[in-house]
Amino acid sequence: MSSLNAMQRGGVYILFGGVVSAVGRALKPGVLVDSVDWNDLDGLVQAMADNEVLTHTSAVMYAFGLMFVLTGLNSVRNFVTDSGLVGDMVRGGTLLGMISLFVISVIQGLDHMAVRVIDDGIGSNPNELAVSLQSAKLGLILMAWPILYASIGVAGLGGMRLLPGGLHRSIQGIASLVMLATSVLLLMAASLESNDFWNAVSLITAIVLAIWIITLSHAVYKGKVSASTA
Repeated sequence: MSSLNAMQRGGVYILFGGVVSAVGRALKPGVLVDSVDWNDLDGLVQAMADNEVLTHTSAVMYAFGLMFVLTGLNSVRNFVTDSGLVGDMVRGGTLLGMISLFVISVIQGLDHMAVRVIDDGIGSNPNELAVSLQSAKLGLILMAWPILYASIGVAGLGGMRLLPGGLHRSIQGIASLVMLATSVLLLMAASLESNDFWNAVSLITAIVLAIWIITLSHAVYKGKVSASTA
């Protein structure tokens, strides 16, 4: 990848990491394997315990993929040299996004802990303790993802000035506003007893984000992204 600039390398890392983390997420027991209602933490924990190897594998894949996305964001951050507000928004947004991704990656370890608690019979009620661990993980996710989307939105709005006018800039602007709106909606969803609204918003946002990444990747490939507005 020596012939690619920082922005192009970042795009490759983000695309690769996104695919790996999506596969890891899909493989997690309770999603596609032994599917359960995400409002049923007891059922989720049982599905994880029944598929111990897959639980460990999916958590590692998910975290591994997010590390590549994090590396990609760092490359994008280093690419932008603008010394004004645009540079501050892009670099600040990507930095906050990197921190959020790191937290999300680390808490995947709670899946391992939940399975070990049940297998080793830790505590007077292992199942209850495992459910508590998953509940704690869900609480952290409910905070980390809105921050991640907000930071991406801020970076995207700032980065609009680094793109030529037209389709690429329009899509980035719309997608960035969707990310900001999503962060607010997810914070609202965190106060609801059901996770259905959270899941619906996350799905729609994931589709918009995928379209944005594809469009931005095309702009990067064509060399249409500038490092500065100067």
